[in-house]
Amino acid sequence: MVLGGADPPLRARRRTCQCENTQSGASAGRRAANRLKRMARAIWSGDRGDRAMFLREQIGESMVFEGAEPQPLRYAPHAAGKPRLRSKVDPDHPDNVWFEDGADYVFHTANGTVGRTASSRIPDWREHPLYGRSGFDHRDFKTISNSAYTVYADYGYEAIADDGCTSDAASDKMADEASMPSTRTPAIWNAGASPGLDKIRQRLAAGESAVFVVFGDSISMGAEIGDVRYKFAFRFAESLRSRFPEALIELKNKAIGGEASARALTRLHDDVIAERPDLVLIGYGMNDQNRKEDGSNSISPQSFERNIASMIEQIRADTEADLILITPCVPNPDWIFASANVADYAMALRRLAVRYGTGIADVQLGWQAELAAGKSHASLLINNVNHPNEYGHGIYARTLEKLFL
Repeated sequence: MVLGGADPPLRARRRTCQCENTQSGASAGRRAANRLKRMARAIWSGDRGDRAMFLREQIGESMVFEGAEPQPLRYAPHAAGKPRLRSKVDPDHPDNVWFEDGADYVFHTANGTVGRTASSRIPDWREHPLYGRSGFDHRDFKTISNSAYTVYADYGYEAIADDGCTSDAASDKMADEASMPSTRTPAIWNAGASPGLDKIRQRLAAGESAVFVVFGDSISMGAEIGDVRYKFAFRFAESLRSRFPEALIELKNKAIGGEASARALTRLHDDVIAERPDLVLIGYGMNDQNRKEDGSNSISPQSFERNIASMIEQIRADTEADLILITPCVPNPDWIFASANVADYAMALRRLAVRYGTGIADVQLGWQAELAAGKSHASLLINNVNHPNEYGHGIYARTLEKLFL
């Protein structure tokens, strides 16, 4: 079945689901592929003018519930896409619990929200030690993780595609009302039109070997994500292995937790250039933006831009690698170290991508769209501070994958 002239349903599913279950090994790969085929729904649904309409599935959308307060889903479910909720990101996990509609939660069809019942088995986030706290310092608490409070939703929704953009009508409306970017990002940032990746595309298409180096902070490490299959770097590499099965992709993750761009420069040669990479993913900004006691940033946006520019120039001078700059997600604004100008770091990376002709994975734009559609910071951050959960890593992975469509 054709997805509006795009790839077959399996590949479309790989691009749209947020918690894909990928595994290594031939038999594991077949099991994962079969599972994806069973779950895939990429169905032509007609058109509205120049906009193609599709029915798609959202798999593994993370949610946290505060008492009986209804929580919005990222997209508006279609009539046959009623959500199902589970306790584990991996539906095949031996301890996974499927929650019962009507007993544990209620789906409100009129506004597309899900509410937790009074007798629900779903954890209540009001019991979290950080609930209701503003300006908190994570170091003052023994545990800050949201993992025990997070549940995962699967449902179907109607999507719109036009002019290289994909969105859902309801989220567009909410994003407009919130004066935030929607998921309908310009095609130049959203698809294969992104400049600076011709060499790696040609190399992969020719079935050659390629070394991918990930250079970043704890987010790029996949901090607090226990299963490597849900870390964005692994997912991105797996998606390209599927798309270019003859190519031999070697992923080398050189990310270090807590690192900002200045320190990263000191190890650029040993950890990146010496690896003779064909593609380098640069993911900094979260620690650079950290707010200090005087209100300034750990590293100013201007210094950050100079540091990343230096990385690009050195990598270009000493290797033939293509580069992708990754804009950072948004930290919890209630965290004491969250600055008010994290958007400045994303803007710096966008300017650099234009100046140097690199690829850019604009994660922050997609993250803002999630927030504009009603997702909470707690539902996106596994540590309630600055580390994406599995669903958040899916945002990173899909943003990277779109550069190779």
